[in-house]
Amino acid sequence: MQNARRQGARIELETYGELNVPLHPNAFLRCMTNLVDNARQYAQRVAITARRVGANIEITVDDDGPGIPPEKREIVFQPYRRLDETRPRSPGGLGLGLAIARDVVRSHGGEITLETAPMGGLRALLRLPV
Repeated sequence: MQNARRQGARIELETYGELNVPLHPNAFLRCMTNLVDNARQYAQRVAITARRVGANIEITVDDDGPGIPPEKREIVFQPYRRLDETRPRSPGGLGLGLAIARDVVRSHGGEITLETAPMGGLRALLRLPV
């Protein structure tokens, strides 16, 4: 997140309550970095929220970018798949970021889904069991 801020992104972080959950720190850092980098690439504002909801920790990464149409949201989790194949890849981008993020979350017993963010762009919702 600090790297994204250094690159000029406007990132907000809010946490609520006790958020202790066993994680593989390097893998989870990679997951969150991929999500924030994707949001930053397409949006001006990124908001991250974490809270406990029942037996899960829920983390949302919201942005104000163009979003992804609901019918195409599963496609972006496939390795090397992009929505707009005609657009040049970003430097270093291989189309693996969301696939890696999903693998990391699932390896922790959780799930990641994509929704429409309240600010109009995309929301990545992570649910991790406590």
